[in-house]
Amino acid sequence: MASAGTIDRLARASSIVAKVPGPILFDAEPPARVAVLVRGTVVAAWNAPDGRSVYSGLYGPRQFFGLSTLSGGPMTVGVDAVTDVVLLVWRSEEFRDIASSDFAMTLDLLDRAIYSIQALNHLIKVRAFTTARSRLAALLMQYEPFCFSKAAPLAPRGQLSSLAGVTPRMVATILAEWEADGIVRRVGRKGLELVDRSALEAEAAPFMAFPAPDPTSPGAWTIPTLEVAR
Repeated sequence: MASAGTIDRLARASSIVAKVPGPILFDAEPPARVAVLVRGTVVAAWNAPDGRSVYSGLYGPRQFFGLSTLSGGPMTVGVDAVTDVVLLVWRSEEFRDIASSDFAMTLDLLDRAIYSIQALNHLIKVRAFTTARSRLAALLMQYEPFCFSKAAPLAPRGQLSSLAGVTPRMVATILAEWEADGIVRRVGRKGLELVDRSALEAEAAPFMAFPAPDPTSPGAWTIPTLEVAR
């Protein structure tokens, strides 16, 4: 854990940024910055030159972004706010200078980097070796409070394709089949209701066969909850 002196330096060097839902950090764009989420929920996106986006997941408080900029590189993901959010933001050069003077903080950042590698390896495996049905089912189970709502879910049906790495047409086809089988029910233009949890868990089983990184390990990310999000 960083020393009291380091925490004080970080506090004095930071800027507090409050944002409403929408884009907040952009990949491959200056200035080089490091940010930590203090409150709210965000989604991280990989963006293609043609405008397409794939989401790597939802993240809650204490998640860092921009650590790749500490070595002079660009942001590797874009970040959009799903709810109202508050972040602490630093210039990358100043953040690196502070971190390099505190060995404990450097180890904390190393733990974050190691967990990121583990999480990315897991994401590559499940997107390479599992079916669209299994990925979509696992996504709905993981982010159940965000996806299932009769009114206005924080992760509406239109975003499920980007979150699961599945085409919009395939998502529509799978949801229609699950609705016919009594697993879910589509409500309005955006809503989704869970009808048969056991059946959805069975659909997610092939995905769940790939162990995810240990959420209790050092450097692990915070899984957002609906209570925190709102």
